[in-house]
Amino acid sequence: MANSESGRPTERPPQYVPGAIVSDAIYRADEAKIRMGWGDAAFRAACRRGLKVHRVGKRAYVTGVDLVSFITSQRGIES
Repeated sequence: MANSESGRPTERPPQYVPGAIVSDAIYRADEAKIRMGWGDAAFRAACRRGLKVHRVGKRAYVTGVDLVSFITSQRGIES
């Protein structure tokens, strides 16, 4: 834990592990980008190429199963 200016411990945001995708999880778009190691342009390109994005209001979410399916369906990926 980090200390605040007052010397009290403060909570750190959770650390995201790039590449760790759980198929039955739901990720915010920004979290999915971090886990996949993608920037904004790569995420937009993935959406154009078929990655399913679920929108609720202004928020965007991606399921783990959709990420895994998208990655394994791309050309050049050997299984």
